[in-house]
Amino acid sequence: MSIKEEKKKEKNEEMPKAGQQEETKQAPESAEKQSEDWKKQAEEAKAQAKGAEEKLAQSEARLAAAASQFVRLQADFDNFRRRTRENEAKAEDACTAKVLKEFLPVLDNFDLALAQMKKDAGEGNAYIKGFELLKKQFDKIMDSFGVKEIEALGAHFDPHVHEAVMMVQKDDAEDETIAMVFQKGYMYKDIVLRPAKTQVVHNN
Repeated sequence: MSIKEEKKKEKNEEMPKAGQQEETKQAPESAEKQSEDWKKQAEEAKAQAKGAEEKLAQSEARLAAAASQFVRLQADFDNFRRRTRENEAKAEDACTAKVLKEFLPVLDNFDLALAQMKKDAGEGNAYIKGFELLKKQFDKIMDSFGVKEIEALGAHFDPHVHEAVMMVQKDDAEDETIAMVFQKGYMYKDIVLRPAKTQVVHNN
């Protein structure tokens, strides 16, 4: 083998070694670059996750506010509906009371007529019995509407349902009690159709 051929052979043997050194040098650089890329991707993923969490929190806050507003609106509507029903019921009761009040003089006349007839003809008169039945029927009709006679005789005076027409001194009666009823009083539910006109004991 000539000298020229030997040098060529040595040169060919050295070339793979240089390539191997170059590859060995490039390997750490490639791994470092890949590591940096992964870190960058991880940071981007964290940023995206944080943004998604913030959007989710905002959405949940809006949903909670909407739900709270809906609950308030529902409560307001329920209150409005309840007030409307109450006002309608009060208006209906007021109208009914106004009509029923017109029948009170009829009740008074029944009582006066019966008292006078019993005085003139006695208890056993057939005409009086028929009139009493008629009076009971009328009382039943008024009772069906919810009209009640106000308790007065012997009761303590109540300015909300009793009207003091006069005072009287009675040692055998408790002070501020009703000794006599001049005119019956009536109520419809919680509405006073007419207060009872009374004589009240006043000893002091």
